Amino acid sequence: MYQWRKFEFFEEKSGGKTSIPAEVTGRINCCSGGRGRIIVGCDDGSVSLLDRGFKLIYGFQAHASSVLFLQQLKQRNFLVTVGEEEQTSSNLASICLKVFDLDKMQPEGSSTMGPVCLQILRIFTSQFPEARITSFLVLEEAPPILLISIGLDTGSIYCIKGDLTRERITRFKLQVDVTAESRDSSITGLGFRVEGQSLQLFAVTPTSVSLFSLHENPPRKQTLDQIGCNANAVTMSDRLDLVIGRPEAVYFYEVDGRGPCWAFDGEKKLLGWFRGYLVCINGDQRSTRNSFNIYDLKNRLIAHSVVVGEVSHMLYEWGYIILIMSDRKVLSIGEKDMESKLDMLFKKNLYNVAINLVHSQQADASATAEVLRKYGDHLYGKQDYNEAMSQYIQTIGHLEPSYVIQKFLDAQRIYNLTNYLEQLHERGLASKDHTTLLLNCYTKLKDVEKLNKFIKGEESVGEQRFDVETAIRVCRSAGYHEHAMYVAKRAERHEWYLKILLEDLGSYQEALQYISSLEPNQAGVTLKEYGKVLIEHMPTETISILMTLCTDASESKRKDLMAQTYPCCHRQWTLLTFLCIVHNH
Repeated sequence: MYQWRKFEFFEEKSGGKTSIPAEVTGRINCCSGGRGRIIVGCDDGSVSLLDRGFKLIYGFQAHASSVLFLQQLKQRNFLVTVGEEEQTSSNLASICLKVFDLDKMQPEGSSTMGPVCLQILRIFTSQFPEARITSFLVLEEAPPILLISIGLDTGSIYCIKGDLTRERITRFKLQVDVTAESRDSSITGLGFRVEGQSLQLFAVTPTSVSLFSLHENPPRKQTLDQIGCNANAVTMSDRLDLVIGRPEAVYFYEVDGRGPCWAFDGEKKLLGWFRGYLVCINGDQRSTRNSFNIYDLKNRLIAHSVVVGEVSHMLYEWGYIILIMSDRKVLSIGEKDMESKLDMLFKKNLYNVAINLVHSQQADASATAEVLRKYGDHLYGKQDYNEAMSQYIQTIGHLEPSYVIQKFLDAQRIYNLTNYLEQLHERGLASKDHTTLLLNCYTKLKDVEKLNKFIKGEESVGEQRFDVETAIRVCRSAGYHEHAMYVAKRAERHEWYLKILLEDLGSYQEALQYISSLEPNQAGVTLKEYGKVLIEHMPTETISILMTLCTDASESKRKDLMAQTYPCCHRQWTLLTFLCIVHNH
């Protein structure tokens, strides 16, 4: 069996151990976090609001007998409760749903103290028979619409939808499949999944997992599995997958059925999801003690593990996981900072885990690059140059290129260095020095194919990825004249093109042909530079080009051209023409 690595990525926060205040006298039945406070509901019908230090902000009597369930809303400062009232008639159930506005308090002198109750609804009616409530969940749709799902021990789910504050509501009933073999059909867990216009409700019993498509009319039911779980072992992941805990494993469900499962032994007494981590209270059958484990499923590690007593409730607030114990003690556990977690992994050379960690927690690019650099350094030290370079390449744009270049120059790893320099150019981050170095790498490797691709691959690119003059100089000095000429011609650097033809190759005829193909003004400039050399080696052809330039252009252009090419000639026009004619004869 795979052994999960254990780390301490979480810690008990300073002052983390505290207790529910003595002013809260009842037994806690339910609790909810949100809006910078914790709200607890007790068996005496009271509701208490606690601050970050678990001090009582205020309390009020929400129900006459017992608060069974409650949930704080996120979009509005409302509290929805389900509790028992005094039964007024033998024909009517005493369980009611209430909506409180926590922004509005009862005026002084009122018969009751606490927030204003906006609505009271009886859950059970003649159309919706009474049963024991086993689960409760509120979904906030577009305000003021709420969708409340109430799971019962009969396998039924009563749903109330609408603007509860104005009693503009509709009620409907859902039913999971109940078979003769099912000893218990209680709804042990509920989970909403909202994607675009799609609204679905997962429902779990001890022997089944069902999915209701509420956006369809009537709602369509699918049975996803014939196994289920007990109460409190149901949660939703941040990807909106249903998660259930059984003694042998934790199972994930998507809308089309069971997904992955993870084998963790032990009774799953409480299951939750916190910032991408699976949170679980595991019971140990061999003792009365429990283990509180935080699992990083992506990296297959246990991010925290501690032995705890009996936990009655688990919730999240202030960036902490909060455990309320049966003895009313409270334990607050928070995640360590990223630097501390990475240091633990670096000490054990677990760089892949560190990389996955920064990705999964959406760390900024510079922090990710630093992890990749350290991993690259580790691999470089082991002389695993290829894998080290693959890490360094991922740091481009954040790590100074000279850091990497110097390492591979020292190690004489020209192939790896070439790869890095290519990536710099590909991403438009190369300097002239980088271009020089890359071309030198190609020429030293005699890799004409890559040189061709680098130089001539620019044909399909709008802007060149390298410095033109640098490329020409390097190719020319290495004897790759064709490549240097290609770059010069494409960039219209005529002076470089002719310099290579005449000074390096002695191709006078080709030089004259190239000059002939240029615009008159450009041709004149090049003749001014190289006319003397061309006259010496190919006088007839050179004079012929001069004659063409002088006779084909208009009078004004011809004078301008001659002034640019040979300043003395425009004063001795007749003489130049005469000399040309004599020379041709």
